[in-house]
Amino acid sequence: MSHKNTHGAVIDTASNGIFSMLFHSDCVFFEGHFPTNPIVPGVLLLDTIYDHLLKTGVDDISAIDNARFYKTVLPNEKVIVKVNDRVDKVVCTVKNDAGKILKVSYIKAQ
Repeated sequence: MSHKNTHGAVIDTASNGIFSMLFHSDCVFFEGHFPTNPIVPGVLLLDTIYDHLLKTGVDDISAIDNARFYKTVLPNEKVIVKVNDRVDKVVCTVKNDAGKILKVSYIKAQ
């Protein structure tokens, strides 16, 4: 199932626990981030993942425990998100064909 979120990302659920994100080059935020070298803002990656978790029923997230960025995401670049839903947190790993881009842990409310 594919849909577009409020930031303009195209989200496509591949299977349970895996989905893809793609930000087309015409997304308005690329004009300011950065005009001569556009990249997807890290906060939009985090928010898009969080939004997708909420849509899939993970609604007890209270905070981000840790977020580590390894690479940038470019316009029109499809990335794959693997979700590991644990008892106390949700760990998401984002990758592209070249390797790991982001690993983030969302803490569940206790």
